[in-house]
Amino acid sequence: MSIPLHRLKPGQTGRVTELRSPDPVRLDRLGAFGLSLGSAVTVQQTTPVLVFRIGETELAVDAEIAGEIWVQPD
Repeated sequence: MSIPLHRLKPGQTGRVTELRSPDPVRLDRLGAFGLSLGSAVTVQQTTPVLVFRIGETELAVDAEIAGEIWVQPD
């Protein structure tokens, strides 16, 4: 069962199953940082913004973007 990224707690991991952004530019930017279908992500923190890791890259995103990234929790 896939859930939005912001539903994971710090320390939890998952794999990206869907990117629901209607903005192709945003999808391109996220892809440039290594985020794509099947990517393994680990949530580092959830407040004040969500910070997650993809490989060796850490990204901070607001709630709107975190809600567009759907993952299958590990």
